[in-house]
Amino acid sequence: MSSNDQTLKKYMRLKKEVETAQQRKDRSQGALDQLMENLKKDFDCSTLKQAQKKLTNLQTQEEEVKEEFVEAMEEFEEKWEEKLQESNL
Repeated sequence: MSSNDQTLKKYMRLKKEVETAQQRKDRSQGALDQLMENLKKDFDCSTLKQAQKKLTNLQTQEEEVKEEFVEAMEEFEEKWEEKLQESNL
């Protein structure tokens, strides 16, 4: 096999690798664009930083609501403990 044939084969292999990498990049970019569009539509966030801040705020709100629920449940059980025990008999 001549040097030119080897060079051509190497070129063709490298060209195919570059094309494959470009296709993967294009698919990844399309997926990223779609995710960012969904982020904007669903959560009104244009950047990941905005989304992270919103997530932190939502997690804080979730914790507050959980605490309020636990307190309300405890108050309910204290107020109705006798009736609840009677109904379980």
